[in-house]
Amino acid sequence: MSRELKIFSVLLYVSFFALIVAHAQKNSTKVEVVSILTDKVTFVAPVLTLDAMYQLIKDTNPQVLFEKDTVRLALENSFQQRAALLPQITLAASQTRQQFGRGFAGDDFESPPFNSFGTRVEGTQTLFDAKKYARYRIAELEHTISTMNYEVAVQDILDQAVQLYITQVRDLNRIRIVEGNIERSQRLLKLAQDQLSAGAGIKIDVTRAKARVLEDDRDLLIAETNAETSILRLKALLDLDLDFELKLDGSIMNVLKAPPPMDDYKIKGSALIALRPELAGQKKRLEQALLARKAASWQRLPSVELFGDWGYDSDQAFSSNYNEAWLIGVRASVPIFDGFRIESEKRETAAVARQASYEMRVLDKRIESEFRTAMFDMHSRFKQMGLVRKEIDLGLDEVEQAELRYREGLADNRELIDAQQRLADAERSHLNSVYLYGVSRLAYARAIGAVETVWD
Repeated sequence: MSRELKIFSVLLYVSFFALIVAHAQKNSTKVEVVSILTDKVTFVAPVLTLDAMYQLIKDTNPQVLFEKDTVRLALENSFQQRAALLPQITLAASQTRQQFGRGFAGDDFESPPFNSFGTRVEGTQTLFDAKKYARYRIAELEHTISTMNYEVAVQDILDQAVQLYITQVRDLNRIRIVEGNIERSQRLLKLAQDQLSAGAGIKIDVTRAKARVLEDDRDLLIAETNAETSILRLKALLDLDLDFELKLDGSIMNVLKAPPPMDDYKIKGSALIALRPELAGQKKRLEQALLARKAASWQRLPSVELFGDWGYDSDQAFSSNYNEAWLIGVRASVPIFDGFRIESEKRETAAVARQASYEMRVLDKRIESEFRTAMFDMHSRFKQMGLVRKEIDLGLDEVEQAELRYREGLADNRELIDAQQRLADAERSHLNSVYLYGVSRLAYARAIGAVETVWD
């Protein structure tokens, strides 16, 4: 009787524990669902620096988080494939009632119905199975590949974000340039009106000055529209509320460093290119394809598995009339004929491996081309910045001399208007050259797979 009570107690405890686990899983599922559907994070710092933007993208950007979960899926799949190589243990119990109609030799056999109850602890262990091992190794490589894909996604999003960031800074500086032009135009208009009132000017000078003011007002509207467009695109990429007031660190365009000498890049080029996650990921894809090709041949190998169980048999549950039962054995299997499936898989995996090899060659050349193009473009843009600065100095000097000549009545204001226009063009060219140099630095940083070092 004590035996039955012990078994009953164990079953009762297992049932109670299962209810607790089920309830906990239900609550855990609710919490997880709420976590999955939580609102996006809002950036609250007064000024968004580049470093803060990098972290914000990694923490909240939907595309980055999607790729991160892809890595998680690949990791869990590798765990599942590994589980096939580990021991498999289950607890089973069954109660049956049956009656035989005839004897085992075909003779008439009279037998009343009978009950049968059995409990078993069953286990299997793979001793040798090349297919299971290959699936596990391929899953591991897939996890590594997905990790590289995650790094590529992060670099792509950071590249887009930095591009929009410096575009917004450029657009804001362009507004300030136009506002400076408006201030000069207003001063020109007042000067023309004063000259006309004093009898030293003509009416057409005032008309030309007014036209200049209107032109600058139009440029201001265009600049403000561009700035609003770039900030909205940046907010959308950062997954921020479009009504959120986002301020950027505009000083970054004033701390651009000169690029190192070209010889340094030629020496370090190969090592820098090797850091690209795309290249590392493609190498793993090729390795995965070659392993799949080998695994196709491994299907000809035998598989060996150890299995067994242990338990008790009786006529019904909780019966005192029971006997111990157990089973142990080794199972081996070798494929003899599979309808030529394995040969087809070998040809298929060989073709996939060749494709991965071709893609590797193309990617290697593309990355090297991107690196060299970005390197030369960065040096060229930096030299252009120095030339445009001289244009601004000349423009300021020309405006000063033209204004002096107009005040003294030596010329009409067309000369001053033209000088102001050339100065405005020089200021825009300088701003654009600084922007393009920043873009070229970004292209170089992306070429080596390190966007976060763009300003280093």
